[in-house]
Amino acid sequence: MYTKNDLSLSILIPCYNWDIYALVCSLHKLCQESSNIQKFEILCLEDGSTQLFSNSQVLALNNVRYEKLAKNIGRAKIRNLIAEKALYNWLLFIDADSKLINHNFIETYIQIILSYTKRDLVKKVIYYGSTRYSCQKPKENQKLHWKYGQKIESKRKKETFSSHHFIIPKSYFNKHCVRFNKNIETYGYEDVFFILENNLTPIYIENPLLHLGIKTNEKFIEHTQSALKNLINHRQLHKNYEQTIKILRVKQNLSKFKLITILVFLFSISKAMILKNLYSNYPSIKLFQFYKLGYFLELETNNNLLEK
Repeated sequence: MYTKNDLSLSILIPCYNWDIYALVCSLHKLCQESSNIQKFEILCLEDGSTQLFSNSQVLALNNVRYEKLAKNIGRAKIRNLIAEKALYNWLLFIDADSKLINHNFIETYIQIILSYTKRDLVKKVIYYGSTRYSCQKPKENQKLHWKYGQKIESKRKKETFSSHHFIIPKSYFNKHCVRFNKNIETYGYEDVFFILENNLTPIYIENPLLHLGIKTNEKFIEHTQSALKNLINHRQLHKNYEQTIKILRVKQNLSKFKLITILVFLFSISKAMILKNLYSNYPSIKLFQFYKLGYFLELETNNNLLEK
């Protein structure tokens, strides 16, 4: 079990084209107010960003480091690099497009550290918090991501790890060689692969952050497609993906009843109509879920045909 005397925390914020000044100031204030933290740092690393906003101003705060990469290296590599640069025993990863919504955010993670045991270390337990979306409606062309986040993503987090914010001992990166998969250079599923490939045990806690980075409908669909391509390209690395990833379980069940060919056909003839709805100001979440499944099945079917 850890004690206050050896509690040191590195807050790690990978950045890409996002204004982090308000987030860093809020986190800095909470760390300074905590009587449990012996040492802390906030490390912000720009991943080849083309927009820097006022981000460099965070250097005026004590215990804050800010660095820029000349070239974008992607969501997986940037997290590995920022973990390597961290100075302290515990790593709290936070996505840049976040906002604090309660004053106990840091203290909740501190209590997790103080209760950590040797058994947790053996099981490679990590803790991750909840994600919330604003109740205020976004711009018309951002409604798909917003609706999906509110109705699906935020509720699914209790069963499914995401890297929006989580805490992990730095020793995992040092002794256990835990890493994000560096071969994943595009958006999507890098957090799921992180858990499976490193045999980590994620535990959900009710410690929310607000997700501010609502994408346009077009960008959200583009990132969804990218994620599904990553899933197809990398899922062969692990035997238990079918038990962990919902869309693979659905595909297994459809395969049992020989329904994949029919669904791929239905998707191919309705794709244009579905996209028209998803790009609109009134996107349907049910149609989006069917689009995800159809796109995945069509992509995998085409890949299988190429391999034959």
